[in-house]
Amino acid sequence: LEGGIGFVVSLKKLKHLDLSENKLRGQIPHGLGGISTLYDLRLSQNHFSGALPFSMIQLTSLQTLLLDNNAFGGSLPSVVGGLKNIVSLRLHENDFIGTLPSFAGAQFLMEAHLDENDFSGGIPHFGSKSLRDLFLGKNSLTGTIPDSFDEKRELEVLSLRANRLIGSIPKSLAKATALKKLDLSFNKFSGEIFEDLSNLIQLREFRLNDNHFEGTFPNFLGSFQQLEVVNVNNNLLTGDLALPLAVGDLEYLKEFAFQNNELKGVVPEFICDLLLDVLTADCWGTSSPIDCPCCTQCY
Repeated sequence: LEGGIGFVVSLKKLKHLDLSENKLRGQIPHGLGGISTLYDLRLSQNHFSGALPFSMIQLTSLQTLLLDNNAFGGSLPSVVGGLKNIVSLRLHENDFIGTLPSFAGAQFLMEAHLDENDFSGGIPHFGSKSLRDLFLGKNSLTGTIPDSFDEKRELEVLSLRANRLIGSIPKSLAKATALKKLDLSFNKFSGEIFEDLSNLIQLREFRLNDNHFEGTFPNFLGSFQQLEVVNVNNNLLTGDLALPLAVGDLEYLKEFAFQNNELKGVVPEFICDLLLDVLTADCWGTSSPIDCPCCTQCY
């Protein structure tokens, strides 16, 4: 399909509209807000552009809004955060700018994909206790991570990669015990990687690389029995590399990167026995701080 979608405004009893993966273009018509029965709107992977119409505030039944992989722009209107019945929100890979609205009233929100835009300002409040996936990466967000994760017991994915965020990891994050993917990479976070994070026993991806984290190497990685990826490279970690025996039992681990820190020591044989796809350390040269006979790449 090609062209615009002005024709849909006459479909006053429309409930479900899926026009994804076409060659449609133009803007969302203002009249779309008049279809009060609409609960599922999917326009992903087209060539739509322009700002979202303020009339969308009238879509009080809307549960699914998928607009990703288009060229929508402008600021995200507060009405999007005010969609009280929204469950699935995917706006990633567009050209949105400005600050994100509050999602305090979106009490049923389960997934929010807002990554790969150019949002700025701080991380807004997400009021849903059912929030499962939160993708905010590859924007221009600033400030710190809100200390409100003790209410996010269902959260499985938190991706904040490639922003301009600062500060330390909030203590409440250790209470998000359903977390499977934590990606804080490519920011300006600092402070220590504290031991209470060992409570995140479902964790599969632990990406803290390219920040300013300091202190000792996290010796609790063995608590994450489902762990597949550990990236703590390019930080300010210091001291001895003291990997506990439990790390050798991580049968799903495939990637382990900790180069470009101030660590020293020996990568033990039980790590070599894991036959990792990626194992990188500061092991280049005869006087390197890390002795790693099985690294896939030395720095």
